[in-house]
Amino acid sequence: MRRLAFWSAAISAVFVMLGVFSCATPPEPVPVPPEVDPVEVLPVEEPDPVEDVYTSISLSIATGDPEEALATFLRAELDDPDSPDTTVLLANLYISAGDPAQAEELLRQVLVEHPDHQGALLTLALLAGARDDAEEERELLQRLLAVNPSQPQANAALGELQLRQRQFSAAEDAFRTALQEDPENLVALVGMGNVKLRTSQPEVAEEFLSLAIDAAPEYSFAWADRSRARALQQNFREAESDLEQAIQLDPDFSWHFFDRGRVRLERNDPAGALEDFNEALIRDSRNFMGYVLRGRTHDLLQERDAAIADYRTALELRPDYLPARSPLAVLLFEAEQFQEAATQFDRAFRDIHPNDPKDHSLILLSSLSRSFAGDPRGGRQYLERMATELPRTGLVADMARYMANPGSDQYIFRVVTQEQDRFLRTRMKFFLAAQYELLGRSGSARALYLEVQDENMRGFVETRLARARHAFLVGNL
Repeated sequence: MRRLAFWSAAISAVFVMLGVFSCATPPEPVPVPPEVDPVEVLPVEEPDPVEDVYTSISLSIATGDPEEALATFLRAELDDPDSPDTTVLLANLYISAGDPAQAEELLRQVLVEHPDHQGALLTLALLAGARDDAEEERELLQRLLAVNPSQPQANAALGELQLRQRQFSAAEDAFRTALQEDPENLVALVGMGNVKLRTSQPEVAEEFLSLAIDAAPEYSFAWADRSRARALQQNFREAESDLEQAIQLDPDFSWHFFDRGRVRLERNDPAGALEDFNEALIRDSRNFMGYVLRGRTHDLLQERDAAIADYRTALELRPDYLPARSPLAVLLFEAEQFQEAATQFDRAFRDIHPNDPKDHSLILLSSLSRSFAGDPRGGRQYLERMATELPRTGLVADMARYMANPGSDQYIFRVVTQEQDRFLRTRMKFFLAAQYELLGRSGSARALYLEVQDENMRGFVETRLARARHAFLVGNL
């Protein structure tokens, strides 16, 4: 969608280059003399047919009817139908009418006889970008800039290409060159805003995006991007207001609703966020991230079954999306769907990228889930199979050995309670408490679960699961 919006702005720029809009403004009315002889017949100026054609084309484009613009062009007999400018204009009308193949054929014909024609080079470059042929797009833009180094549309397009390829410094240079020639160039202003967003300069990003909004207040993505800049500065109220404007301008674009839902979550408005994620998924039911976000929101609203369903759908659409695995596994564990929780914890561990740090507690959680599912032997066998993945020494290794062979707890209790790292100590207390629960030592399990809760370590799976198991045990007293 963004590429299509960029395309629209760029094609309009090509029309301006070729002078299409030069006649779009109606002529000033001729003043009527105060006194006119009623017998005298004033001469009537004959209309210029070429001017009328261009005016009609311009009005059709401006009113969103490119097919009528193309039909008007093809019906007209222009004074120089074989000129390269006329051919490039026709090619751009074909693009606006949805026929890029015919446009490309015409543009390549122009370049055979006029290899330096700027309009043909720019439009062909934009066509290459639309089909994600970055190599040809760059080559055509560089050819154009060799002819005219300061050409603003070409510099803006080159900056947009470099931005997509994360060449932030080069993109910034290209956008600055474009803005020197055309301070209201929409592509360059939005591009500069996005460069600043991606280089952790949200305040500067907001400035450029505000200029983009001033230049083109109907362009919804400038509002959405400024919302992102404001959210990064913790200005969530203003961020939500920007997204409301983006939604008014483009109510069919699902990501505006996704983004506003995220902002509403930051503003502690999960009910409002849920409305947005529902609307977004109505518009794009195949967007896996929408189900992830809605699943998270259902979880916040304590709607566990709905959250589980959304996370499952997200992983059906995108099985490699690791951040959805652990939340789903936790919800399944809380719902006492232990066998599926074991599978999800295992997948969460196995899907960790080789270069990322391993969270070995996922192995312990998978083993624990098997045991809670009524298969303690399976839980122990799983730990044996995963032995090579676990550390050989340290508290995690000690806990894995105890879970695989839960005999005397004197040693494991001592090393857990004496661990100096508060976070590691608290997390391992959860596993010890769970093992006590499995062994029928409910009192000891409740006490340790309560200690884990009292540490109030937000964001840790073990804290949340300790709360759930403690509530279960208290409820069964």
